[in-house]
Amino acid sequence: MNESIFIDTSAWLALANKRDFWHKEAKNIRQELINNNCSFLVSDYVICEIANSLSRVQFRKLAVNLIESILSSKEIKLIRINQELFDESWLLYKHRIDKEWGLIDCTSFTIMSKYRISAAFTNDHHFEQAGFRILLK
Repeated sequence: MNESIFIDTSAWLALANKRDFWHKEAKNIRQELINNNCSFLVSDYVICEIANSLSRVQFRKLAVNLIESILSSKEIKLIRINQELFDESWLLYKHRIDKEWGLIDCTSFTIMSKYRISAAFTNDHHFEQAGFRILLK
């Protein structure tokens, strides 16, 4: 089985925005992951974060197109945050008062642990703090 990769908000935004500092590197990493037949996961909370990040009118169409492509993709597994995942994520958030991890980050960490995913397509150093490898750096 090929490696599974969790795709975080920062990677999606870098891929979607040609003016993003990380855009070129993100495109190269995406192509490498595709070439290596990696499987991809994203959560519905990350999709909410993408929508919030691109909620300004000038980015609204980009947000809709990006999210629709994620939702319709057969290559991306969408993980919905259910009560169990939320409760585990909330416990992580609540018990790590020494970190500045957001609740969405904690849901991502919980999913990655549950699915035994070691790498995230992100540039968010919080993933490294949580013990995961980040690909966009």
